[in-house]
Amino acid sequence: MSTTSDLTPSQASSMTSSAPAGIAEISPVARAEAGQVLTPFHIWTAAGLTLLPIPLGLIGFFGGIGLAVYFGANAPEAAGVSAVAGLLVGGLAVGALVFFQHFLPSCYLRAVACRAFGQRSQPLVRWDDPEAEFVDIVPRSNWGRNMLEPATDVGFWRIDSARHELLFEGDNKRYRIPFQAVASCEVEKFCLGAEQWRADVYFVTVLNVQTATGPREIGLVGRHLEASPRRMPQRRLQAYAFCKRIKEALGAGLVGQDASPA
Repeated sequence: MSTTSDLTPSQASSMTSSAPAGIAEISPVARAEAGQVLTPFHIWTAAGLTLLPIPLGLIGFFGGIGLAVYFGANAPEAAGVSAVAGLLVGGLAVGALVFFQHFLPSCYLRAVACRAFGQRSQPLVRWDDPEAEFVDIVPRSNWGRNMLEPATDVGFWRIDSARHELLFEGDNKRYRIPFQAVASCEVEKFCLGAEQWRADVYFVTVLNVQTATGPREIGLVGRHLEASPRRMPQRRLQAYAFCKRIKEALGAGLVGQDASPA
């Protein structure tokens, strides 16, 4: 007996399009096309890009200080320039690690997804759709845990107002969610690990939807893809803006709920 994962993309799409109104359908991507983004290689590469400012900063800092010592009294001007350059590189590395920590890995994973999804014959959401957003699926069980990659899926999300559906084309699964299947859409937050100062707070847009097997919770997290600093306030605004767009699409039934940052 064949399973959904053995189906061709056209067969899977046909099954998905026949979902009953008011019921969300979550189906696996065909086995030949799935699991090409969140592989161990790409996850470790993204982790390396996250930490890249550390070795670059150390090399620049100690290299500058070393040159300053080398020039010493024989070339005080060159020694001063080297010391300042070393301090500047070290400072820039710290700033990149603090404010742009997830920028390079997010851009990398998106590029991998664009290349992989571009080979799919009938995706629910195209990678080059200007209205598509690159997001993570992060289950509640992974919130606050120190993990190399907390997301269980990553892909492109789109609000299809014309068809009254929320769509997600993921690395592993496809989501087709009729507006009627959404019970709630809220933003929740968590602190990473045992962060006692609550400076490293993350925000998740949580959808509760009705599926054929019962209620299902979907945690959506936007990626850092803009070349601008992002810390807790920016993550918060991104999550609430994402939630607001969904509620506005769903209509008055959910728009009346509070969708503003507290």
